[in-house]
Amino acid sequence: MPVKIIFSREKVETRIKYAFGAGMGMLANEILNDCNQYCKEDTGMLIASSYIHSQLDDGKLIWQTPYTRRQYWEIRTAIPDPNPNATWKWCEAAKKARLPIWEKQAQRLLEMNL
Repeated sequence: MPVKIIFSREKVETRIKYAFGAGMGMLANEILNDCNQYCKEDTGMLIASSYIHSQLDDGKLIWQTPYTRRQYWEIRTAIPDPNPNATWKWCEAAKKARLPIWEKQAQRLLEMNL
């Protein structure tokens, strides 16, 4: 008895996009928290802005203060930071420290939602 297999590329792509999108918010939240461990903390407004302005379900992490660019791109300030992990380019620091963990988490979320 012959077997007929119908493969729909569009359906597979749609399912993969859905699976990836379903876990995006969780993964983006984890990445945001990890990045904020290296973020400048002086008054706490910079970190607070990331929780207010980020669009986690879309995977967009946003720090929005008048001085965000200055703090991220190493324009020196004389104010010492209370966060001992604070560094310029805090997302790059988090990525260097946590990328393999993020990749494993993304894979788990993708598989969980397929």
